[in-house]
Amino acid sequence: MRKNVVNFQSIKQSIGNILQDLYAAAYAGIKIYTRYPAWIAADLISTPMWVLILLIPILLFLPRESWGDPTTYQFFFWGMVMWDIVSMALWSFGTAIRREQQLGTLEFLFVSNANRLVMFARIMVSRLISFTISTLYLALIIQILFGHPLIIRNLVLVILTLILGLLASSGFGAMYGALVLRLKNVEALNNILQFMFIGISGLFFPIERLPPVIRVIAYFLPFTYLADLVRYAALGTETIIDPYIEYILLIAMVIFFNLLGSILFKKVEKNTKKTGKLGVY
Repeated sequence: MRKNVVNFQSIKQSIGNILQDLYAAAYAGIKIYTRYPAWIAADLISTPMWVLILLIPILLFLPRESWGDPTTYQFFFWGMVMWDIVSMALWSFGTAIRREQQLGTLEFLFVSNANRLVMFARIMVSRLISFTISTLYLALIIQILFGHPLIIRNLVLVILTLILGLLASSGFGAMYGALVLRLKNVEALNNILQFMFIGISGLFFPIERLPPVIRVIAYFLPFTYLADLVRYAALGTETIIDPYIEYILLIAMVIFFNLLGSILFKKVEKNTKKTGKLGVY
């Protein structure tokens, strides 16, 4: 009986420590983001520019009757939102670790007993703030430029699906953070993977339009189901398979990639400490 009480107290203390670390990381992320107003201004200025740069060429390759179709702009809007989530996966933990390597502070941070992934989660907080601002602002820009208001059939389901997407992004971010620790400079790979995920996962279009071989790869990526389920919740489009099965698959992938990311990160950290290459960049 006493052993069970001790185990419960140990678990409770561990959860409390993680929550404290998360609070500290979130606080640091908010302070850093709001410290530089130019970052916020850059988000507000760059959003309409991205809309024009990407959407106008898309419209030029579509039949003229599609220009007035609200579905075209709805697909584009949700594609941009999910592109931001994919970008978080590749530019969150990895960017934070790379920055600490360049500053020469990574080894000092790793001396602490704080949870490694939580420690670098502060950049996820700032990215989340930027993501929220960009999403709301993009919806306004779409309506102003093209006269098509955003249509959301099930707002609660959309929010829950996006939360699952953010959790999947954190799992990929952890794996990518391990890759940064191991290979150091991976910016070029970052850009390649980002656009590969955008194309293969069908963020801007249904994956049924992809060649069968590439479609098979798409089935193993959580962002494929994220895109499909977001469009299903927001626009009522057909899903690849039964939506309930897709949600189960997405949740399972979120758990799998977060566990895998945590294991890989710890393994690579241990190896770089042994070889003395932790702070090398």
